[in-house]
Amino acid sequence: MKRFPVIDFIRFASIFVVIGNHFYPNWIASFAPFDFLRYLIVAFFSNGIYGVTCFFVVSGFLITHMLAHKVTDLSRINLKVFYIRRTARIFPLLIVVILVGLFMERFIGLFDEKILHYNVWKDSTGFGWSFWASLFSLTFNWYLIGQRGDGLHWNVLWSLAVEEQFYLGYPLIVKFLGDRKKIAVFLSVVILSAVVYREWVLPSFEFNEYLMHQSSFGAFDQIAVGALVYFANEQWGDWLKRRLKTAVFLMTAGTAGCFYLFAQTSYRNGNQYVFVPTLMAMSCAMVILGGLHIPTLNSKTVHFFSWPGKLSYGCYLWHPSLIVLLMPFLVSMGGFWAFIGLVIMVCLFAWISYKYFEVPVNRRVRFWFKLKPSLSE
Repeated sequence: MKRFPVIDFIRFASIFVVIGNHFYPNWIASFAPFDFLRYLIVAFFSNGIYGVTCFFVVSGFLITHMLAHKVTDLSRINLKVFYIRRTARIFPLLIVVILVGLFMERFIGLFDEKILHYNVWKDSTGFGWSFWASLFSLTFNWYLIGQRGDGLHWNVLWSLAVEEQFYLGYPLIVKFLGDRKKIAVFLSVVILSAVVYREWVLPSFEFNEYLMHQSSFGAFDQIAVGALVYFANEQWGDWLKRRLKTAVFLMTAGTAGCFYLFAQTSYRNGNQYVFVPTLMAMSCAMVILGGLHIPTLNSKTVHFFSWPGKLSYGCYLWHPSLIVLLMPFLVSMGGFWAFIGLVIMVCLFAWISYKYFEVPVNRRVRFWFKLKPSLSE
């Protein structure tokens, strides 16, 4: 499995927006020299949840690629191999991040209490049994819906829970249905069901907005869109390779759609959020489908510049801890440059984590089960 530069660019853009959302966008915006730039910063970063939407789309595409690439009869996919590969990629770093969170909570006196509670725990009463049960059963998003947040360090794990819930059942359904057309119909039903679910939840939005964007039923559509992109690329990929203008148009239109939705909508607007996640996912899907078939985006040079995208998982899990540790230095830097410094440090730390922990552990787990490492996850 090769790497896809367009995928890595989307990953990096998504984590850039998510970090900005968690780094006080209004503070950053106050240092921008132009009104329009201040508007863009606030509009994009305040909608950081859309960055997670793009993550979901990318994830759905790559996981389906992992399952279906070069497999004629999908009823014969190897579920054991899939679940081992998924476990090897996700759980080692997740366990380390959990331990870091416990360490930071234990030594809370070493840091500014307000900053630490924002990032690690909103309430110093501690970790109850429901917290641990939801964390290790991968239902943490439902726990957060009831708690309405427990500090950024833990809150970011909601999206991981949503993904793993989807991937617990999705391969089984793919194997059961076997036929690509039937799977496409199933994915289309998932997408429609999510829109209907958000419409149903809307009356209670003002009381618990988490039900809109952190519940599994309200987020599965974005992963399903990514999965559909893979099958669409299987069907029309060769056709797009021969039509560069069409591929460029798809990517351009999708990028324009993403920019528009970031700048002109808000996830806090319940009426908009019923449809915007699906529209954002479809826009991102167009970027992927077009970008896969633009030769320039698959050159060695572009491969080199897209490498930060492969660090997105580490960037996502590590950035809350780094915000806490670096906050005294970031405050002294001020505004925009503080944010740029944070992004650089997050990428550097994620690279160290990837190279010296995630990859070695991943290889070791795969070696135990006699599996080859994957380059595209």
